[in-house]
Amino acid sequence: MSEVFMFAEEEKIQTANWKPVVLKVLIAILAVFLLAEFAFYLLVIPTTSTIRMTIQGSSSVGYDEICAITGITGREKWFSFDTVSNAARLASYPRFESVSIEKKFPDKIVVTVTERQPVAIGFGTLNNKTVPVVIDRNGVVFSVGFLPDTNNLPVITGIRFENPEAGMRLHNQLVPLLQELHELESRNSVLLSSVSEIKIEPKTYGGYDLIIYPVHMPVRVKTDRSLNEDALQYMMLVLDVVQDLELDVEEIDIRAGTVAYRVREDVL
Repeated sequence: MSEVFMFAEEEKIQTANWKPVVLKVLIAILAVFLLAEFAFYLLVIPTTSTIRMTIQGSSSVGYDEICAITGITGREKWFSFDTVSNAARLASYPRFESVSIEKKFPDKIVVTVTERQPVAIGFGTLNNKTVPVVIDRNGVVFSVGFLPDTNNLPVITGIRFENPEAGMRLHNQLVPLLQELHELESRNSVLLSSVSEIKIEPKTYGGYDLIIYPVHMPVRVKTDRSLNEDALQYMMLVLDVVQDLELDVEEIDIRAGTVAYRVREDVL
């Protein structure tokens, strides 16, 4: 009886000794499997998988056009994909104000673009024809021959656009004016829509003044180069006052903080 009991105890001890061994083997197999999967995910997929590209921020330029600009075919490998050179090609496209390309592991390419927004329209001569040119806040002409969908953009005159092409830039002196137009469009587009035309009038010794043509009155207003919201509101107030005078006013001058007007002369 005692021998049977001792034999049973030995079996229990041997079984208990095998359990940790089996557990260690299973853990080792699982670790090898996880290591192999991690290596496949970390090394094999990025080097062998073709890119999956997504585009953010563009409403007028589609996937196919992005590929045409950069030369991307969709067969490029993620690991060897050059974000710098492709971003440089996209940045050279006049319609884009800023471009970034980001690689996201393991095979994703995210293209983020900011399109230029029109703030004014000019007119130039191309092949002996008058064509519209669209200008952004940085003074970049990014579209030639096509009017934007945006309504009530002011027309800028007094600038000659000979053979205009997308990507050309206006003089740096005009950039502050265009920045102000952008701010007006963002903050008070109704006020800006009361302006039909802005004429650049160069001064004799450098710089320029502005001649503003309002939409609803046959009067031109001469002002300095600043056209922020306060200046435009002041101009509209002066126009209302002059209109109540019931005079045939041709031009109003509000430069230097004073108001002067000139009556239209009768033509015999």
